[in-house]
Amino acid sequence: MDVVFCTVLAARVCAYLDTVDGLALQRPIDVGTDTRRLVAAWRALLAIHRFERGHCVVCRGRRCAAMCSVWRVANAYFVRRIPGE
Repeated sequence: MDVVFCTVLAARVCAYLDTVDGLALQRPIDVGTDTRRLVAAWRALLAIHRFERGHCVVCRGRRCAAMCSVWRVANAYFVRRIPGE
């Protein structure tokens, strides 16, 4: 994958997670805590699947040179938004 695309994608996903994390602070404690836990889990998963020279460090050895499934899901849900949401 293109290094510039990876950088932009990671920045957009992180911005979305930052926004959700900020909104969670304004919610009741039980809802906010669960939301912040989900945001932290996504950040941890994306850190494990970090990009290095345009490829996911975990999935680089797989046959597909395209975006790994973790980043495809993050892109679909946090950047592009799935229709009907």
